[in-house]
Amino acid sequence: MPVKAVCNASPLIFLAKINCLRLLDDYSLQIPNQVKDEVLSGHKKGKADAHLILDYLETRRIEPVRVVPLKSFPPALGSGEKAAISLAVRLNLKKIFIDESKARSVARIYGLEPKGTLGILWESYRAGRLKKTEIERLMYELIEKGFRIKEELLIKFLRALND
Repeated sequence: MPVKAVCNASPLIFLAKINCLRLLDDYSLQIPNQVKDEVLSGHKKGKADAHLILDYLETRRIEPVRVVPLKSFPPALGSGEKAAISLAVRLNLKKIFIDESKARSVARIYGLEPKGTLGILWESYRAGRLKKTEIERLMYELIEKGFRIKEELLIKFLRALND
């Protein structure tokens, strides 16, 4: 049975940018309306990744869930992040895909297990769905497409690949 997880917009966007949405196929995904709204906004601007995401959600029959965000979030979080964390809490799902470090910290406070785009790639590599050369290429492609990562984390990630 697939693991249930809530997904924020950022992992969807970056996985679409590197043509790797398929890495989410092993999960039963839940997304809040606010995340789909972010994707639709990108679609209206003609962003190719948004079109890929909408096709993926439709193919997988992933329907957005209406959720009112919890009240206790710091103002620095975006509406999609607040909604994704709130949805995970309300559905009592531990796994949440979310990239922003502040949002991941808040998710941990609520007892969630956040994993970002890099974590999804790493998990796929460890499960044998990605080869070492493929994950290295995807990592660099992510950075070329605007994915921000601290230099220390990139070095740690690349070293772990070589261990």
